[in-house]
Order: sequence, then structure tokens, then C-alpha cells
Amino acid sequence: MDGRIAVISDIHGNSVALKAVLEEIAREGIERTVCLGDVVGYGPEPAECLRMVSDHCEFTVRGNHEDAILKPSQTTNFNSNARQALEWTSRRLGSAERRIIANMPNWFHLSRDVVCVHDSPVPIEDPGYIRSSSEAARVLTVMAERLCLFGHTHVPGVFQMPIGRRFIRAGMLEVADGHPTSLPMDSKFLLNPGSVGQPRDGDVRASWAVLDMVRQTFTLRRTEYAICEVRDAILSAGLPSVLGQRLALGA
Repeated sequence: MDGRIAVISDIHGNSVALKAVLEEIAREGIERTVCLGDVVGYGPEPAECLRMVSDHCEFTVRGNHEDAILKPSQTTNFNSNARQALEWTSRRLGSAERRIIANMPNWFHLSRDVVCVHDSPVPIEDPGYIRSSSEAARVLTVMAERLCLFGHTHVPGVFQMPIGRRFIRAGMLEVADGHPTSLPMDSKFLLNPGSVGQPRDGDVRASWAVLDMVRQTFTLRRTEYAICEVRDAILSAGLPSVLGQRLALGA
């Protein structure tokens, strides 16, 4: 039985990166793919990305950028570049793409013990960013499921907390491209695949992951793509130039 599931997130209108990742997933024979949201925003091809995830993903949970398309008032927490890009994106989405967004769930259970969300499975501050061990501990302490797949930070990572310990502490594990991280049954985990379309951890390659439900492992993957092509498309579209420049920095 093949228990592998490809996990992608935070594509942000970068169809070149998304296509490269989907092609690699297909080459590896992984038959299931799930998306953790933020398909749109920042990048130059939001409609194409929405159609691609609709065609290739088992489901896509709704990210904060999709929420803002449906409810523009929710851009109050966006910086000026993000807000400008979202307004640009909204003008380029037709009724078919808006239906795709409207049908996205806020969360999805792969099984009773595995939940998929965009930002956090429980309410937290900042708004919804899980970036530190202390933030992870607060979530893991009250999270009902054993595993949570989440995105939003654009930084891949694994947080682990042993179940049933008297003193609660969450640790962030080291994850390396292509090296499986074991997910023992006596711990809870927060699992972040990073960003396909706008990585922010200093590595410019598209970031995604493979969850193996049989072997109970989580493996970070990196895929190269034509960054210059996307940067030029961002500039040609009249989007803020910094959105293209940051792709070459992984920041």
C-alpha cells in the first residue's frame, strides 16, 4: 500500500513553480496531493494556479488570501504590497475561479488524527503564524489531532511534543531536503511543507513535502524552477517589483 501524500502550500500565483512541483510529484508516482491554501496573491497567474490545484489536488483548504478575495475587508492586516497584489488578483479572477475559492473548506481531515489547515488548527495571536516553539506548544497542548499539516509562514518545519508528559514543551526538529522525519505515535506534530511559490527561508527553490501515512514519516522536498521567468512576469504585470525580487532571495 502506497501511503504517500504530496503536501503543497502557499503557491501565490506562481504557476511556473507549481507546474515544476506537480511534474516532480507525477514522476515519483505519488497519486495523492493536498494543498494548504494561499493559491493566489503576490504572483502573476492566479487563475491558472487555481485551475491547476482544482485539477490535481484532492482538496485545497482556504488560505487568508482566498478569504480576502471573498471578503476584501479582511486585507486590513496586509501590507501595502500584499494589498495591491490582492486587488490586482481580484480583477483577474472570473466566476469559475471564484467558485473554486468559495468551495474551499477551512480545514480538512485526512483521517481522525490528521487535520489540514492553512494557518493554525486552534485560535492564536499574530494572526495565525506558528513560527516558534512557544507558539507551537500552545497549539499542540490543545490540538485534538495527533498530526496537523499547516502552511502560512512560508518556512518549512516540524514541531514535536510528546503526549502525556507532565511538563509540556514543544521542540522544532531539523528537517533536510529528502531526509524523512519520523513521526512516532507517542508525540503530536505540527508539519509545515513551506511555500511552493514564495519561499522565505533563504532557499529559492519551491518547497513542498511528502507525508507517508504508512511509514509515519514527513519528508521535505525542494524543486528548482525558472525564477527569472516569474520575476519578469511580475514586473510586466505591473505588480510591486519587490514581489519579483524576493523570489531570487528566498525571503
